[in-house]
Amino acid sequence: MQNRNWKGLVFDGNEEYMAGLRKDRLFWMYDLTAKAAFITAENINDLILEAGFGGPLGILSIDIDGNDYWVWKAINVVDPAIVICEYNPILGDQHAVTVPYDPEFHRFKGHHSGLYFGASFAALKHLAEQKGYTFVGTNSNGINAFFVRRDLVGPVLAQLQEIRTFCSRHRDSRDEKGELSFVGGRARFDLIRNCPFIDVETGATLPLEKMGEPYSLGWKQEID
Repeated sequence: MQNRNWKGLVFDGNEEYMAGLRKDRLFWMYDLTAKAAFITAENINDLILEAGFGGPLGILSIDIDGNDYWVWKAINVVDPAIVICEYNPILGDQHAVTVPYDPEFHRFKGHHSGLYFGASFAALKHLAEQKGYTFVGTNSNGINAFFVRRDLVGPVLAQLQEIRTFCSRHRDSRDEKGELSFVGGRARFDLIRNCPFIDVETGATLPLEKMGEPYSLGWKQEID
């Protein structure tokens, strides 16, 4: 938007955040729409259309700390060139798993740690392939995965020396009182090991620990 004069659309469930954005200079300098809405798989398409953003799109970014996989799966009213989607690196890089769909999902209600949310990058990659997108890597702090539409990805791939998925070192877990507990490394996985996840390739719902070893050798070395 700042470099190419694109217009933009932002949704967030917190009206205070949206009100703050409307007071930012970006809001009057550019064609930016900021709407307060709690996103679900059922309402996302209508919200996009009501805001006038159906059809071709430059970038679709999904970061809702919960139903990211299910919301992206539901979106069918836009045709983005690039998709950026947050993944949960605690779930590892070996299994295509996501939290079960709940339209009222909240990460801190699901588990006090706040670590029970979202999907593994492998689940997003699986969905991307079904939707016609190619995975081109993640950011280096292990939060966002990037996908480019298959008919556009050739020149991008030609510029990449490697396609890499990074694990994360963030320590934003909470204790049962809601205070930061700074749990790191594999211990983060142990906090949510008994929480249910869905294997998007098989449809099975199992506790995370029953899915098998979550981390590749490379991730193990980085995490440990």
